[in-house]
Amino acid sequence: MNTMRHFYWIVDTAYAYTSPQVNVSGLFAGGLTWSKAINNIIQTLGVTIFYVSTAAFMIGALMYTAGFINEENKSKGKQLMIGALLGMGVVLSAKAIFNAAYFFVYGV
Repeated sequence: MNTMRHFYWIVDTAYAYTSPQVNVSGLFAGGLTWSKAINNIIQTLGVTIFYVSTAAFMIGALMYTAGFINEENKSKGKQLMIGALLGMGVVLSAKAIFNAAYFFVYGV
């Protein structure tokens, strides 16, 4: 019991901090505007499609590497890698066009 009394001397007392209460209501609740919502959706879709294209490219590279067994797999892997690179290019160019339009419309 004597050790517990010394332990309480080491540990500092924690006090709760009260913050002002914020009421969230209305169309722009939480500070989310239409421009931020559209930007969040575009960013999420762009990243997702880019990662899917990267995975498709890796699968195509694996198929191309394993193409010494079957020539058909080699050509499928090559086509998959080309399609994945084209997909990445389309996503990056669409994102650049969106960012330019977003800048001119919202000035951010």
